[in-house]
Amino acid sequence: MIVLGIDTSTMRTSVGLIKDEEEIASFEITSSVNNSEDLTDMIADIFNKLDIRIQDIDLIGVGVGPGSYTGTRIAVTVARVLAQTLDKKIKAVSSLKSLSYHYEGDRVILSILDARRARGYYGIYKNNSGNIKTVKEDSVDDFEHIKKELSGQKVVILGKDSEKLIDCFKSDIDIIKLSNCQIKGSYIAKLALEEFKNSGEDEIEEVLPNYINKSQAEREYEKRKNNN
Repeated sequence: MIVLGIDTSTMRTSVGLIKDEEEIASFEITSSVNNSEDLTDMIADIFNKLDIRIQDIDLIGVGVGPGSYTGTRIAVTVARVLAQTLDKKIKAVSSLKSLSYHYEGDRVILSILDARRARGYYGIYKNNSGNIKTVKEDSVDDFEHIKKELSGQKVVILGKDSEKLIDCFKSDIDIIKLSNCQIKGSYIAKLALEEFKNSGEDEIEEVLPNYINKSQAEREYEKRKNNN
C-alpha cells in the first residue's frame, strides 16, 4: 500500500509517503502553513517531484493532534477533502504517538508538547521493535501529575519541546532525551498503516482534531458567560 501522511499539529508542516512500510519521502518545513490551500499546494509540489501520482495512493493518514488548534484543523480539512475527492481511505492517528518511532528500547516513551502554564499535552508509549503500545492515551495535565505518573520508571522524552521540558522532570525521575525528535510525515503514514491494519479505515466525518483542551477563545467565552 502507498500511504500519504500529513501533520500540521505543531509549528512545523510534515508530509510523507511510504510504500509497504518503507519510506519513499518525508518533507518537513520548520514553519506552519497558513491555510488549507498552502498545504494542498505543498502536497501537489511533492508529487510533482516524485514518480508517483496522487491518485496512486491507497490510504491517507492524518495527525489529529493534540497540538496547535489552527494548525491541526488545516491538516484534517485537507486530508478529508483529499479522501473524498480521490475516493481514498482515511485514518486519523495521534501526532504524539507517531513520535514513538524515533525510539526503540526498554524505556517508557513520554511524548509531550508544552501546553503552557506548567502543563503538557502528552501520551505514554512503549516501542518494542516497531510494535508501539499505548500505555497512556493522549491527555493534558500539569507537570507534577505527569511526574507522579512516571515515578519509578526509566523514561525517554520526545517532542519539539523536550529540550526545555526535560528540566521539569530530571530531578524526580530517571529520564533522558533524544535530540531532533519531531513529527515526521512518513511516521504519520506508518502509524496510519499499522492502525488501519488493526481496525480498518475511519469514516471521513469522524476524522476530527483531537483538541483535548478547550481553546483560549472557548475559555474566555465561558468565563464571560458565567460572569453574566
